[in-house]
Amino acid sequence: MRVLLTGAAGLIGGIVHDALVAAGHQVIGVDRPLDEWLNAGRNTEDATARSRVSIEMDLALATPEQILELLTGCDLLVHLAADANPDSPNESMLVNNFGLNSKLIPAAGAAGIKRMLIASSQLVQVGLELELQPGERLEGELLGLQHGVSPTSVYGLSKVHAEILSESLHRSTKIEAVVVRIGTVIPDDSEHWRRGGRLQATAFLHRDVASFFTAACEADLTQCGGFLLTA
Repeated sequence: MRVLLTGAAGLIGGIVHDALVAAGHQVIGVDRPLDEWLNAGRNTEDATARSRVSIEMDLALATPEQILELLTGCDLLVHLAADANPDSPNESMLVNNFGLNSKLIPAAGAAGIKRMLIASSQLVQVGLELELQPGERLEGELLGLQHGVSPTSVYGLSKVHAEILSESLHRSTKIEAVVVRIGTVIPDDSEHWRRGGRLQATAFLHRDVASFFTAACEADLTQCGGFLLTA
């Protein structure tokens, strides 16, 4: 399948890119122009990152027509691009997250792709952690999709926005969609213990990122009605 991958120069983008190529898919990687990417200090330790970018473009500044052209002829969209720093100014979130979501996800519908994989974040529920304390409403429970959302940052809100747009597009066009709430991505379990054992509930190991996104591209989604939200 022909896959458009946004955020291809990033950490997760690299794992997903290599996994899909290894599975036999044609991957078109999109990321910001090289100078911008280097100046931002983004994943600069990865010497292979640049080789994964087929198209240099700041998607947040692209026109809807340019985005539609990128998507035309693709079977799948894997959307990872975002300002992923929750401490970034709200203006950056509005342009790079809310604005890009508002252009890219509807364009996927207009382009007639078969399926989209959209990156959300476990930070959409971070506000619920206070309710896990002794005596609170969720004491003793494990947070799940059934508990809803409670973001505490504009970044978290932008990910809720991506989830809503994805489900809305699926309902109106029947394009299949998989939305995944990503936690902390680490190389292996040893990193979890190096950080004091605090990542066990949220860690997404590199090998699991690769297998998840490959399966999400190829799996039969009939049983879930063509839409899957997972954490």
